Amino acid sequence: MQQEFDNVTFLVGSKDILMQMEHIPVLPIFSDKVREFLAILSDELLHDKQAKQFGDIMAYAFWIRGAAIEKVYTKYVSETHRIGRGIAFQIAPSNIPVQFAISMTYAIISGNISVVRVSRKNFRQVDIICEVIKRVLTEKCTQLKPYICVLRYDHDESVTKWLSSICDIRMIWGGDNTISMIRQISIQPRCIELGFADRYSLAVINADDYLKSDFKVVAKDFYNDTYYTDQNACSSTRLIIWIGNQIEKAQKIFWDNLACEVNIKYKLSEICGSEKLLKTAICAAKHPEIREIRQNNAIVRIELPQLYDDTMDFKGNCGYFFEYATSNLESIVSLLKKDCQTVTFLGETLEDDIHKLVDLYGVRGVDRIVPLGHSIDLSFVWDGYDLPITLSRVVGNA
Repeated sequence: MQQEFDNVTFLVGSKDILMQMEHIPVLPIFSDKVREFLAILSDELLHDKQAKQFGDIMAYAFWIRGAAIEKVYTKYVSETHRIGRGIAFQIAPSNIPVQFAISMTYAIISGNISVVRVSRKNFRQVDIICEVIKRVLTEKCTQLKPYICVLRYDHDESVTKWLSSICDIRMIWGGDNTISMIRQISIQPRCIELGFADRYSLAVINADDYLKSDFKVVAKDFYNDTYYTDQNACSSTRLIIWIGNQIEKAQKIFWDNLACEVNIKYKLSEICGSEKLLKTAICAAKHPEIREIRQNNAIVRIELPQLYDDTMDFKGNCGYFFEYATSNLESIVSLLKKDCQTVTFLGETLEDDIHKLVDLYGVRGVDRIVPLGHSIDLSFVWDGYDLPITLSRVVGNA
C-alpha cells in the first residue's frame, strides 16, 4: 500500500488519516461540530489577506458563514434520525478551482468522511483554502481532523481503484468522458454514485421588462452569470432567448451595457479568441444561415434563425453566446433536454411561465429556474439533488 501513495500529495490530511477513515464513525447531518467548523473556516477565509484577492473564495466563504448555515439547518432540523453514509470520495473538476471545497462541504454537512481529489492544475485558490482548512483543523476543530483529506495525484488508476473500493459515496465532477472513465472502476455494492456531468444553461429575457430595468445592474448580473467563471460553470448562460415587443431595441442596449462591464473587468486570452473563430466556423459549416455579431473578441454573438437540435453542440466559452428571438415561449421546449441545467429569467411573469412550461411538457431537463444574476449562487440543492438528503441515510423505526 505504501507504493500506491508515493505519488500522492496530501494538501489536507495525511496517509495515516486516510488509512484510518474506514474506522471513523459517521455524524448526524448538520452536526454541531461540522457547523462550528464551517463557521470558523468562513471567518478565517473572509479575513485572510490572500483569500480576499479571489472572488470565488469570498463567495464560498460567504456561503458557509455561520448565520447562513444555521438558516439552512432549520430546513433539516426535523431529520433527527439521518446520518452520513460513510466515506465520500469526490473527484473535483479541473475548471472550477473552488468546487473541491463546495463538494467537501456537501459531504461533511451530510455526516460523511470526506476525501477529495483535486485537479493537477495548480490553482492558487486551492492552496489558499487548503492552508486555512489545515490551520482550522489543527488549532480550533481538532475533532474533525480525521474526517477530511484533500489530495492530488496524476492519473494513477491504482489509487482511484483503492479509494473507490473503500468509499460509500462516489461523486464525480467533470466532463462526460471523465465520468465514463471513472465509472469503469468498480465500487462497493451499496455505494451510491453521483455524476455531475457536462450541462448547459440558458436565459430568457422579456425585452419590454428589460427596458424598464436598471441597465447597469442587469449588465453586472449577467456578467456574474457568465464571465465570472469564463462560462465554465454548467449554470453559466450559453443561449439568450428574447421575447416581447421591443426586442431589437432591448438587444442593442443590453449588449452595449454588457460591453462596458466587460471592457472594465474582463481580460480575454488570445487562445480563447481563436477558439471562438473556430466554433463559429464549425457551426456555420453545419448551419450556414447563422449570423455572427462580433462587437469585439470578448463578446461574440451567434444569431440563430431557428433553434436547432444540435445548437448546444457548438457552445463556447469566454463570452460566446447564442441568441434567439421568439414570440412563443413554447418554442424553447426542444432545448429543455436532460443536459439543460439552469434557466435564468428577467421578466415579471417569466418564472411562473417557465415553471408551467416544464410541468406541461414534462421536460427531462431544467433543475433550476432562478432570476438573472443568480445562476452561480451556491446551494445545498444541486442538479436536482437535495444533497444533505441524498448523501445521508435515515435510520428508520418500524
